[in-house]
Parts: sequence; C-alpha cells; structure tokens
Amino acid sequence: TYTRDYHFYHTRGRGKAYAKAVEIKHSYALAFTVEMKHNMVTAAPKASIVYESANRYLQSGEIAIKIAEYIRNLGYEARAHIDGNYELICPLVARDAGLGEIGRMGLLITPKKGPRIRIGVVTTNLPLIAVKRKIDTSIQHFCLHCKKCAKCCPGKSISSAPPKNILGAKRWQINSESCFTYWCYAGTDCGRCMAVCPYSHPDSFLHRLIRLGIKNNPVFRRVAIYLDDLLYGRRPLSKKLPNYQPE
Repeated sequence: TYTRDYHFYHTRGRGKAYAKAVEIKHSYALAFTVEMKHNMVTAAPKASIVYESANRYLQSGEIAIKIAEYIRNLGYEARAHIDGNYELICPLVARDAGLGEIGRMGLLITPKKGPRIRIGVVTTNLPLIAVKRKIDTSIQHFCLHCKKCAKCCPGKSISSAPPKNILGAKRWQINSESCFTYWCYAGTDCGRCMAVCPYSHPDSFLHRLIRLGIKNNPVFRRVAIYLDDLLYGRRPLSKKLPNYQPE
C-alpha cells in the first residue's frame, strides 16, 4: 500500500530517539501477518499468551528484516518495523493493504484468523504496485452486534457502545490505561478479547462456511452470533494451559 501520514507516529517513544520526530521517508509499505496458535491463545490470560505473542512478534520481525535486507540488496531503501522499533501503526497499514478491518477491540480483524495474528511491516522507496483497499463492511457490522470482546474484557476496557467520531474517523477506541493496568495485575499480555472473538476460531471447513455467510449476509451475522454464544458461551472460560515445546 502507499504510506499515509496517519500511518506514522508523530514522535519516537523509546531509546536514544525518544521524543524525536518521526520522518516519513518511504512512499510504500509491505504488510503481512503471522498466525498465533489457537490453543495458545484460548488459554488467555494465562502464560501461554505471553509465550505465543513473543514468538509471533519474533517471527514477524525476522520476516520483516529479511524482506528489508533483500530490498536493500536491490539498491533501494527499506526499513523493517518490528516490536520495540516501530515508527508506524501496523494495524492501520495492514488494513489499508487489504488484510482486514479494525474491530471493536482496536485490533486488526482478518477474515480467516480474526485478531489471532501479529503484523509485520516494511516501508521502502522501491516502486511497487499498491493494492486498492476494498472495505469489508461485514466485519465492522458483525462487531457492532457481537460485543463478546467487551463482555469478556477483564479490565472493562472495551466499549459496548456504537463507534464514535474520534479525530475525524468513526471508530471504536479502547481504554488503554485500564487495559494496561490489567496486564500489570495479571502479569501477562491478557489477550482475552482475542481468545473469545468468533473470528478467532480455527480455519476449519465449518468455520469457513460460517465466515462466508457472515461476509455475504447481514441476517446470518446475527444468527452466527447466537450460534457462537450457544456453542461456546457468551462468556467463555479460559482453556487449560496447553502442552507446548519451546521453538
């Protein structure tokens, strides 16, 4: 996608560059996602969410660094935006690249994995053919009526109200202070909203059919919400910690 002014932070927030203005140098951005394992996420806010989140941040960072290095070897500028070293807001770039939409919880909701992903971004001056974003209204319409993430948020940080006009954009905004306060209390990255989101279910044949119905039929979206509550509960309990091996 083309980079936009609203993709970038105004100033840096870490390290030696703290409080220094972000300079927009590149006209193009490559965005991609990596999947977070379903069984690691559904135990949130238990420790598996920290392990899985860190691993996927690492994986997306490795991919971004390799892509940036490849582009530089072609003779162009490139910068990998990775955890701890971002100059831009990855979900906004990924949305404009056509990878999903921003949902009620403030995260990117992808059609197949929901919010159960981590995002990597590389900006560059390599001339690229930018895709034209196709707005998927079905995701935000589903979020408007679902509200499961808001109901299950331990920190009460996600609004159940309709989206509001904030800084010129109609959107939801979470309470970041209460969200981070709960992180400190729980000792993990929480991730409960991600775990309970109906879009986070495994990419099985059944769930693909349901997602197809959600995408194409407004009435079925309401039915899908009811079915999800019936099968998984309106307030699903955290799953047991999975057996997992270090990668």
